[in-house]
Amino acid sequence: MAVNFRSLFFVSLFLCLANVLLGQEIDAGNKHRIAWTRDDYALRYEVLIEKEENNKYSPALREFTEEPFLFISLPPGNYRLRVIPYDFRDIPGEGTGWKNFKVLAVTTPDSKSDTALKSQLVMEEQTPSPSEREEVKIPQQAENTIEDTNLTKPEKQKDLFVALLAEGLGYSRYNVAFGGGILFGGSWDGKGVGLRLFYAQDAEDFIFLEALAHMRFYLSREKNNTGIFLQAEVGIVFFSYEELEITDYCSFVGGISAGWRFMIYKQWYIEPFIHVGYPYIFGAGFSAGFKFNR
Repeated sequence: MAVNFRSLFFVSLFLCLANVLLGQEIDAGNKHRIAWTRDDYALRYEVLIEKEENNKYSPALREFTEEPFLFISLPPGNYRLRVIPYDFRDIPGEGTGWKNFKVLAVTTPDSKSDTALKSQLVMEEQTPSPSEREEVKIPQQAENTIEDTNLTKPEKQKDLFVALLAEGLGYSRYNVAFGGGILFGGSWDGKGVGLRLFYAQDAEDFIFLEALAHMRFYLSREKNNTGIFLQAEVGIVFFSYEELEITDYCSFVGGISAGWRFMIYKQWYIEPFIHVGYPYIFGAGFSAGFKFNR
């Protein structure tokens, strides 16, 4: 019997095309849209997804996108997700907290009454009941529907910080002293407290030693304790001429400050500031420090 090679070629070509089209259809059905709140200062976003196996998480996906959403396709399982914004200097910010979600196997009837395997993405707050977890039926017309899951805004984080500072302060219209010191404290949910120890000296060898506590309020609470802030300050200062003697003079210190904390690399930051108060009429300086997330 003669073999019709032309017919065999077209049959093989048809099977290959059908396999490609079928694969694309299944892939499109298993894609889900993950969306989050846009950050006006973000240049791009890093999306991290980890899969849970034996009560441990391992990396499953790492993608970058300039849009506040991403299409993903994952096999069934338990996952967690984190989104990290990068600012206009392409430096990563704090990012969101980890969000747990599940990818479930879903069956849907096709036109031939067979069963096609698809997936459904379920965030932790929408975990189905045990009966729904066994089998989820969806109608044929919803086969290619894309799940749209919104994430919350970045979680507020607590942190501890320590910094070195330099400042020039004026205690009269013509007398200015310059010095440096150390600053440490903590921040939480857009607020912060701290303590600073400061040493300064003017051109006439007038010496100041200051201990000051502050209460801080960040104007943008969504920036994880960074950005523009206002600050109230209170403390004491010892001062004397040429040699520091804490028995010479002691005075109350009070004032208000305004500044801007911005991150320069990972956990490192710079913080320029100005302030007015008593007994110093004005002051201006900056601090450079490191913050430890808790």
